[in-house]
Amino acid sequence: MLERCAGLIFGFLFRDGQAARVQDETLARALPRGHDWLWLHLSLADHRARRFLDGWTDLPEDARELMLGTEDRIQVHLTPQGGWGVLPDIERDFADHSLGSGRFFFWLDGTRLVTARRHALRAVEYLRARIERGDLPDNPAHALALLQEEFVALLEQRLAALTRDLGHIEDEVLADRGNDQSRLGPLRRELSRYAREFSGLRSAIHRATSTRHSVSASPLMEHLPQLAQDAEDFDRDAGALSDRARLLYEEIETRIASTTNRSLSALTVISTLLLPPTFLVGAFGMNLEGITWAGHPHGFAIVLGLCGLLVAGVYVVLRRLRILP
Repeated sequence: MLERCAGLIFGFLFRDGQAARVQDETLARALPRGHDWLWLHLSLADHRARRFLDGWTDLPEDARELMLGTEDRIQVHLTPQGGWGVLPDIERDFADHSLGSGRFFFWLDGTRLVTARRHALRAVEYLRARIERGDLPDNPAHALALLQEEFVALLEQRLAALTRDLGHIEDEVLADRGNDQSRLGPLRRELSRYAREFSGLRSAIHRATSTRHSVSASPLMEHLPQLAQDAEDFDRDAGALSDRARLLYEEIETRIASTTNRSLSALTVISTLLLPPTFLVGAFGMNLEGITWAGHPHGFAIVLGLCGLLVAGVYVVLRRLRILP
């Protein structure tokens, strides 16, 4: 019988349309009052929570091994009473800043939902706040669906922000106001991460609902189609944004290469034009007897004129060879 839950971050007991929040020290007093169902959220970074899960006999062995192991691949396994697995979330720090992709482990049956995480998560925190405001889930399966609903809403906001950022970068590039690739790199990495998350979620739901693995009596079955549709929509959106970012990156690469080629071409032309006069000036600059026009009063002007003629001659040759436009 469940009396204590060491390592509990928070819990809720639901009864008659009301939710009572409990902690480890208040759980034993609250349970005898009766409840329709409960939600317990644990920290796997707390060794007490790991000991509790390891010794809790109501937890199926497969779910226990997953929660206490190192596997964090997104997965959903259905049972006639509920299910267990790993689902995505967004990690956050103590200042509520998003840190990247996160995971939470879950197990549920008709009257209990147990979730566990290694790091603080956003969607879990948002659902906790919703419950405290009076927006209550109907049952454990509904609570799990709301967790993924919060996750989808978070990523929807983030994808909208990334779309705006990408649009601004695209406008600057097309208007020739900048070719900065440094902002595109983090954006492409984030989009790639989201695409992997949604692809993994789609695959997990597909495997869970396939004929070979499907458990039609599971209370999760009614929520999985909507979750699969959301995952498919966002996978497509993230993929389209990722393609736009890749094409924009290639456009910037092309513009940078074109600018570099023009600079190298100009440098080559200048070097070619100045090379013959350089040889001429070097030859007449030797401090030796017998240099032509050494004693001529207009020797410098003559050599300068020859340099100009050489530059003009080389220019004409380059034009005839169509090296210069």
